[in-house]
Amino acid sequence: MGSYVTWTLEALAFAIFVVFAAVVPYARRKLDYWTRRGLLAAAGYRSFASTLPGVRLQDRSLPGHRNDAKAAGAAVMGLYDAGRPTALACDIQVVAAAMANDGFAEVDTRGGQEMSLLPSAVDAGAVITVLPTMGVCVAELITSLEAVANRRLTIMPWTEVKKCATTVVATCVYGQPMIDSRIKAFAEQCDKALSGGSGRPTLTDYFSSYDLSSDGRVSTSDFKKILRSAAADSDKIDADVADKQVRLDMFEFVTGTIEQTAALVTGALYELANDQDIQNHLREHLDGVLSEHQEQVTIDQLDRLPYLDNVLKETLRKYPLATAVRRVATKPYVVPGTGGRGTIEPDSLIVVPVHALHHDAEHFPEPEKFQPQRFPGQLSSAYMPHGSGPQSYIGKHFVELEAKLVLAMLVSRYEVIVDSTKPGTSPDPLEPRSFGGVRMTIANRSGVRESTMCASLRRFHMGDNENAGDRKFLFF
Repeated sequence: MGSYVTWTLEALAFAIFVVFAAVVPYARRKLDYWTRRGLLAAAGYRSFASTLPGVRLQDRSLPGHRNDAKAAGAAVMGLYDAGRPTALACDIQVVAAAMANDGFAEVDTRGGQEMSLLPSAVDAGAVITVLPTMGVCVAELITSLEAVANRRLTIMPWTEVKKCATTVVATCVYGQPMIDSRIKAFAEQCDKALSGGSGRPTLTDYFSSYDLSSDGRVSTSDFKKILRSAAADSDKIDADVADKQVRLDMFEFVTGTIEQTAALVTGALYELANDQDIQNHLREHLDGVLSEHQEQVTIDQLDRLPYLDNVLKETLRKYPLATAVRRVATKPYVVPGTGGRGTIEPDSLIVVPVHALHHDAEHFPEPEKFQPQRFPGQLSSAYMPHGSGPQSYIGKHFVELEAKLVLAMLVSRYEVIVDSTKPGTSPDPLEPRSFGGVRMTIANRSGVRESTMCASLRRFHMGDNENAGDRKFLFF
């Protein structure tokens, strides 16, 4: 028995020795990598852990790393992402260089599939063509809230807007109304694609049920036709790959716009519900252009709502839809302020911390406060709410137009109020699922006005006891 224990301890000691003999040099090489290139390296056990393969750099840690770099006066901080050298862009000059694509390229996030060759096909002009179709779907959402508003019920806006966004996307993709059963199947496929789990459908699986080929119907307002036309006109796309390219872009469009629209609208409603002054100012702004029960909104009317634009810009600043942007260096980049000694080598990653930039008081004073009036005056190079790249770009005009339409129609008709008894959770831009926990009460404007008037009269009544008996008939 004693010899067995001795043998076990010796084997364990040998294993520990082997591990240390392998890990210590590995760790030393990793930790010295950025120092040898003349750049500040992050310290701490989390930074060391990220040198190991499979340990990803979390977006939530980026603001802290950026603060450390700023305190040290460094334009870049050296990190790792699953063992790959990753530079955190802490200075706006480095950010601009990374986003300019001169020496940096998009990181392939499609799992080896080709990057989009049609990033500009779904531009603002193309999105405007589907506004009537979008308006019908949004009007159905607003009307469905009438019963909720009459009873002053509490809702989860993320859920309601996500359902609407799914219908909008499905209808605009195919250019024709879809029956409820098909919308439900479409939504289930979208949820699988968005889940990212093992059951996530591939591009082929997704479109086996939803064919994008021409069905003979005449339509001028579906993205299937818009992308096919763009592919046919492009000199970069061979006819043999055009169909695959259209399907690829359509997949990115569908899976990249539904939850982003829900997040943008939810974030805006949350801030409006918590600041009635801003909400009332927005409503007055809307009343000058829209009627209270208007069912269709034109692009001309939307163009005459600059304060609504500011509300959306401020929402995107506080809750950017892309919290970080990753690029890969294609050639050596000399970091400014290092005297030519600090270099980011080719094939290294560079991360732009969008959320940290949007909450930097140097660029946006009092960043934690929701202040729509800061725009457009404070619109700076630090503002990049959609990040960068084909996926974010291909749907950003669509997301913003739909969110603008929903807010315009909803706020002009209803009041949104925080329910103190069921407050839900606050939206966290670094945790997308948190938007699903936001709760608020929807009420008809007339009901809120009457309630406010009664409350004011009660305060007046209670404040004057001398003639209280003469006025009590006013109250119920």
